[in-house]
Amino acid sequence: MPPKKKGKKSKAEQEAEKLAAEAEAARLEKEAEEKRIADAKAAEEAAQRKIEEQKQFRADELDRLAASYQDMLPVVEARAESLAKHKKKFADAEEWENYMSCSTKPASTEADLNTYLSETKEKTNMNLQEAMDCFAYTETIVNELFSSVSKMKSTFDFDAEKVERIRLFRPVLRDMCLAKLDEATCDIIQHSDHYFVSTADGKGKEIKLGKKSEGLKIGMWVNHQKKSFKYYPLIFQNLDMRIDIPRPFASAQVAIRAIHFPYRQISTRFGTENLVLGGIFQLDIIHLPPTAKRVKGWVMRSISEKSTTIHKSNYPIGNPDGVISAVAPQIKCSLKLGAGLILPEDPKVAWFHPVDQRWVTDAVTDTHFNAETNELKFNVVAVGSFAVVQDALEDLCFKEWSVKPVMARGEEQEVHYTMQTPRFTVKIAAKSSGTCQLLEPQIEPLKELREKLLEPAQLLNELKVAGINLMPTDENATKAKLHNAEAPGLTVKTPEIEKKACFVVSHLCTSFDFMSSRWNNSIGKGRCSIQVKETDAFTGGSDLVDYSVGLIELDKESQTAKDAPEVGEVVDGIKCSLILGGEEASSRAFNDQIVSGTETQLYMSKCVKHICTPESLDRVEASNGQINDTVKSLLLLTRPFSFC
Repeated sequence: MPPKKKGKKSKAEQEAEKLAAEAEAARLEKEAEEKRIADAKAAEEAAQRKIEEQKQFRADELDRLAASYQDMLPVVEARAESLAKHKKKFADAEEWENYMSCSTKPASTEADLNTYLSETKEKTNMNLQEAMDCFAYTETIVNELFSSVSKMKSTFDFDAEKVERIRLFRPVLRDMCLAKLDEATCDIIQHSDHYFVSTADGKGKEIKLGKKSEGLKIGMWVNHQKKSFKYYPLIFQNLDMRIDIPRPFASAQVAIRAIHFPYRQISTRFGTENLVLGGIFQLDIIHLPPTAKRVKGWVMRSISEKSTTIHKSNYPIGNPDGVISAVAPQIKCSLKLGAGLILPEDPKVAWFHPVDQRWVTDAVTDTHFNAETNELKFNVVAVGSFAVVQDALEDLCFKEWSVKPVMARGEEQEVHYTMQTPRFTVKIAAKSSGTCQLLEPQIEPLKELREKLLEPAQLLNELKVAGINLMPTDENATKAKLHNAEAPGLTVKTPEIEKKACFVVSHLCTSFDFMSSRWNNSIGKGRCSIQVKETDAFTGGSDLVDYSVGLIELDKESQTAKDAPEVGEVVDGIKCSLILGGEEASSRAFNDQIVSGTETQLYMSKCVKHICTPESLDRVEASNGQINDTVKSLLLLTRPFSFC
């Protein structure tokens, strides 16, 4: 038989079940609400405890760093005082030497420089040799200005406005000297009849002269021949310079002036995007004033603006400014460059476009450079300024860099600063005397420079003159390209972080090895990462100790400051720590977790106590301060923390 069907629930039963279900739901909801409230309260209490813990941690950190500051203050002040005494002793010796030599050269001060400018401007009627001597002498002042500005920039607390005011004297001094050269040139063409010499073939007379002073060379030719030629050679053998001018000059009432300035920048208009190698070659076409006439024993000269002021022409004569003629006959130029230049087999010779204010190659053809004789030949279809140029960022950015102490003789200390550029390995030795010496690259053009002991700014400037620019500026950041980067551009560190990082390395450089970090440029402008370890230079060079990673960061951007912003600020505003880093090739991200058992510190010397022997810190404290200052200057000028 089929099973008996259950009876249908009654209305009362259904109502009872409904009430029971609602009661159960209400119970569950109440329990859930009670649990939510309890969880929320627990979370709030946990959050509050965390806030209190973070505040306490921050307060403890601030107290610890403040105590560390007080502990280190006497050490830092003592070293600063020792270094100041050394610098004063050096400055006093230099001042005494100038006094004993009766030197009248102005000091790099605004008052002295203004006095020199006024007195030199008042000297009128200089002949060409005097004007050239004045230019050469003034250039020594300009070079000292550069060194002074660089020295100021290589200190932590330099006066930026004062530096800029002094720096601006450089173009003013050079423009004054250029005006003196033009005045002397104007006098020559006004009295060109006084300068007749025999032609090369001995069959006639011509007006040609060549002068030089401390590397500055000027050759001039005034056209009074009035005879046809296809090409006429202007050979200035005493200047190692030759210009072959084409037929259009045969009938032109002009003078040709060729100047080889051994200086990189004779004017600020040449900018800084390109590095000028071997100086500026200036080729000018100058219109002649009316010819002097002899009347009954008297010489009659026309005196007018045209005769007392230089009037230059473009090429071809009458051509508009900046226009390059494709059909103009070429002017052939040949000159000998100075030694000590790093040039490619096919150097880039460019013409400075007077309208676009940039170096272009359109006006230059048939460039040839003889590396054995340093003779440079090129043809041009324009006049003005010519030079061998290269990108100022050719050796920036650095692929990597390192600072390492080395074993030296006796009580001498020596630290090697090495920069791997896209073209060269540059190694500089910082000495206990406060000077430094170039060790690499071991190439022939730098042989003479490697034998010199120079101050950091002087050495880096000499390298720049030779063709290796290692002194970047903030303006270079947008165009500079990091190693293996797909596009230009990099992160410039904030000035205070960059200075602190340079201090960290220079303070410990006599006992620790430092190396660039792969993450440094990607972690923001307020942080620097660096690899550090106790050196093995004094223990046989076993190289068994691995590098640790140090972090130098703005305190306000650190996690502890963000967690408890109202607690206070770290004295000096910057702190250091040892972190996990992630320098291994397998690491995919920067790891800023602090190494277990260590703490943030105001000075890296406190951090490295965990990774070094007491002897290494004793060696740091025993440093005379001069070598540290030299390393600091090298770092501040080359800026590896921003450009690597």
